[in-house]
Amino acid sequence: MAIRHMYMRLLVFISVLFLLFFFPIPNHNTPSTSESERSPEKELVVASLKDEDTLWLSEFFPDWRTNIYVVNDPSAPLTVPKNKGREAIAYLTYIISRYDTLPDVAVFIHSLRYQWHNEDPMYDGVSVLRSLQLNHVKKRGYVSLRCTWALGCPAELHPLKPTTNTDDRSQSEAVYASVFHVLFPNTPVPEVVGAHCSSQFAVSRERVRERPKSEYKRIRDWLLATELDDQISGRVLEYSWHRAHQRV
Repeated sequence: MAIRHMYMRLLVFISVLFLLFFFPIPNHNTPSTSESERSPEKELVVASLKDEDTLWLSEFFPDWRTNIYVVNDPSAPLTVPKNKGREAIAYLTYIISRYDTLPDVAVFIHSLRYQWHNEDPMYDGVSVLRSLQLNHVKKRGYVSLRCTWALGCPAELHPLKPTTNTDDRSQSEAVYASVFHVLFPNTPVPEVVGAHCSSQFAVSRERVRERPKSEYKRIRDWLLATELDDQISGRVLEYSWHRAHQRV
């Protein structure tokens, strides 16, 4: 009988060891290293005004983390140091504040669903975002959300030979060269700028970090200090995002 009890205890001991080895008790208090260090895959960065309707983003893209910057409301959860340069101040503030915790892909957009610069027959932002291929953004680094050859491409601004008109585009063209020297020192001013207009684009984390955070801070400092009207400073940066996110 004693020998039988000894064998029973041994069998129980071996069974417990087997269970612990093949089915370890999970630790729910401490996340694994991969979980705690994992970066989000995709985020939306939205430049908006107070009272603009942005509910369409959560309705159609609930799986995206959405950062809605309200540029004219200092009490908003996400806001900017000063409402200048239209969407540019929101974009720069996001990049600076999130530089060390950027997602794989950040998509920078305006707040309204229906806008003339959405590359869609109905000007619908939903179809534009649904068409975006994240793997393509990761491969290319920077992708404009527009794909038309009109309204910007192939030659929108001629900084070295500006026109003498007084419209917003011509005024932006007239100051582009001088501003370019501030934004991108030691870089030749391009003869022609043919970037897509609208300031809506997607960029990978690696491409943003091609430049140090200090460079984005310098660009924002210029924007905060410039005496140029918002439509001019904002338009200059509108035709500079592709340059800011080129390979260095």
